[in-house]
Amino acid sequence: PAHDGPPRRGQTYAGTDRQVRGRLLAVLREATGPVPQAALDQVWQEPVQRARALDGLVADGLVEPLADGLYRLPLS
Repeated sequence: PAHDGPPRRGQTYAGTDRQVRGRLLAVLREATGPVPQAALDQVWQEPVQRARALDGLVADGLVEPLADGLYRLPLS
């Protein structure tokens, strides 16, 4: 049946944790080796949101933390 209610708004993307996660993953995908924390810090200016996004990627198994503050995509 057709939707009779108000128009649905899609979720905004700009400024979301999803956007931050995407930017972090893009840096890691483009890297030829492990990426230092300082390089990931350049991706997003809001440190709390950036840390939350990175922690989520690690918890989801999409990013692997290494010694000395380095990160990489998991090896398959």
